[in-house]
Amino acid sequence: LEDADTNQIFRIGKDSLLAIRQIRKFYAARKNLPAWSFKGKMNAAADSLMEFIRDAEDYGLIPEDYHIRALDTLTETIYNPADGSYNVTKLANADLLLTNAFFTFAVHVAVGRMENDSAKTRSWRITKLDTDVVVLLNNSLATFDFRGALEGLEPARMEYHAVKVYMNNYRLQHTDSVWERLPDKKSDSIGFFEMVRKRLIGSGDIDTASKKLNDSIAMVEGLKKFQKRYFLEPDGKLGRNTIMALNMTPTDWIRQLAMNMERWRWEPPKFERRHMLVNLPAFKMSVWEDDTIVMESRIVCGAVKTGTPELDSKVYQIVLYPYWNVPYSIAWKEILPHVKRDTGYLRKHKYEVLDRNNQLVDPKTVSWKKYGRTNLPYKFRQMTGNENALGIMKFEFHNRWSVYMHDTNAKKYFRYETRGFSHGCMRLDKYMELAYFLIRDDSVKLPKDTFDVWTKAGDQRKINLRKPLPIHVRYFTAETDTLGNVKLRTDIYERDKHMIKVLYKHVDPSLNAPPIAAGPAHNEIPVKPVAVKPKAQLDFK
Repeated sequence: LEDADTNQIFRIGKDSLLAIRQIRKFYAARKNLPAWSFKGKMNAAADSLMEFIRDAEDYGLIPEDYHIRALDTLTETIYNPADGSYNVTKLANADLLLTNAFFTFAVHVAVGRMENDSAKTRSWRITKLDTDVVVLLNNSLATFDFRGALEGLEPARMEYHAVKVYMNNYRLQHTDSVWERLPDKKSDSIGFFEMVRKRLIGSGDIDTASKKLNDSIAMVEGLKKFQKRYFLEPDGKLGRNTIMALNMTPTDWIRQLAMNMERWRWEPPKFERRHMLVNLPAFKMSVWEDDTIVMESRIVCGAVKTGTPELDSKVYQIVLYPYWNVPYSIAWKEILPHVKRDTGYLRKHKYEVLDRNNQLVDPKTVSWKKYGRTNLPYKFRQMTGNENALGIMKFEFHNRWSVYMHDTNAKKYFRYETRGFSHGCMRLDKYMELAYFLIRDDSVKLPKDTFDVWTKAGDQRKINLRKPLPIHVRYFTAETDTLGNVKLRTDIYERDKHMIKVLYKHVDPSLNAPPIAAGPAHNEIPVKPVAVKPKAQLDFK
């Protein structure tokens, strides 16, 4: 340890000791004497910590991340009871691994193992921890209460603990579960439909006492019950989403729940007293004040290929009757092809053409066919009004993705359960309720009656808020209500799936294989929705 370079990764066999700086500090204070053994034998503290490490899955963590395999091998071969001899190298290695295991567990359970859900690798987040882990370990060695010390580092948030309880109850229920995936529908259609029937019987969605057990009607009705329970469109059809839902294993469930615990480790102990929380997989926005939800609304968020980003910002402005300045990617990909065929498309959908100086251009004077992705010198702007893709109201907040929240002229999408249809912005069902809440503190300067008149006048206005509202856009596929009830939601952007691959690939070789079409679903079964464009019109936002 005296010669260890703390700027380099310290390894024992195949195990890395990331907490080498804390390890050196810990052993220096005890003059480099071992902490976990006595006269060649591992002591009671070692046994206690190893027992705790074996329970790492109770915390949504992975025992192998805390050297449990190496420790089992070492502790079984250190001491020779025949002659009382012991291997000092193995003894020292076991001591170092146990110390690192404690420090690593402390960091992971408190602040997580990744920076965010888009990270490609793990991250050593000890600088995010405000606890001196060396002091914590010394105190724990005096009491042998490693469980109490490390549980004390868990997030205090109710949502985290609700997901933890739900996950462990689910693990207990499925300890001995044996799960077979559905046969391939194309190559073994008979086996496929028979397995689906067994799934629906097992879930109670098909009544075995029914005389129509083998009738297709019973299958359709059973699928509808299953779909309703898991927030899928209840059409009674074996579509891609429903098949993936039927195919999810208990392990998939448990890992999805663990990823939600990981996400709560990234959060502060509390959000602001007044704030807006958007949960993308639940397609829901809620406004909080003093730990009370004062309003909720359905939202439509980004489609799978144009997912809404997670962000923190403040809503600072309401824009009435906004223009929609079409993003460049949508302009060349979706609007330009129509304009090349018929410039009347612009008039029909109320688009204006602007040049680089933001001057209006007559679209009939432009040779559209010579332009494409790399050389389009014009911008499209949709005029204000009820037919505008942004509706009559937009809520502005600063962010590097240029997304915002707004009303919409495509109200029909709010009736769907999975509402991933936009290019990234968030369409809000109850936009007026949010506006009333935002102007509440400005009621002297802007009475509600005046605001109502403005919303009907058709003129563009920008209303700067006296008290900007913090907004947090998040991705929780395990949704927790104020009573601690948990519902699993669709992994619409497969961000949980990505996190699982990063965190579990060293213990699950199958995660390194080519991806299989699958993803977590609603309530207790994961499923990925398919964003469907309407046939009659292009829905740009």
